[in-house]
Amino acid sequence: MSDTKYRIYMTKKHQHWTFGDSDALIPYLDGKDDEILQFAVYDKNFVIILKNDMTYDVVDTEKEARDKISYIYRNYVISQNDGDLCYIARDDIDRRYKTAGDAQADGVFDYVFVPKGTYFIAKFGKIFGVGKTEDEMYEKMYAHYRAKYTYLD
Repeated sequence: MSDTKYRIYMTKKHQHWTFGDSDALIPYLDGKDDEILQFAVYDKNFVIILKNDMTYDVVDTEKEARDKISYIYRNYVISQNDGDLCYIARDDIDRRYKTAGDAQADGVFDYVFVPKGTYFIAKFGKIFGVGKTEDEMYEKMYAHYRAKYTYLD
C-alpha cells in the first residue's frame, strides 16, 4: 500500500467510477436518487462496500471490507445445531436441552426447537429465526437489520 491517497468518484447506484473528474460520471447517473460520491483510497485495487446493492463506502482491502461489515452485524450470531441438544432457550443460546421436559425442569419455558443440522439466528443472544440453510439465515439477518451489506473487489 502506498502513502499516496487517491481521490475516487463513484455513482451510488451502479458503481461507475473514475479517479479523474467527477463530471465524467454525469452521463452514468440513473435518475434523481442517484448521485456521485467521493472517497479517498491508498490502494488503486480498492474494495467497494454496498448497502442494499448501492455504493456505501470504499476501502483499501478486502479485509477492511469484511471487518467493517462484521462490525455492522456484530450483534447477530448464525449457528448450526450440530449436537443432540435440540431445545435451546430463546434468550440464552448456551442453555440447550435434549427434551422439552429437560428445559422445563430447568425452569426454561421459552425455548426453540432446533433439530440437529438446522441453523438458527440470534441477535443479542436471543433466537429469532430457524432455517435449513446458512444462506436462509443471512437473508433473515438482512431483513431483520433492514439492510444488506456486501462488497465488490
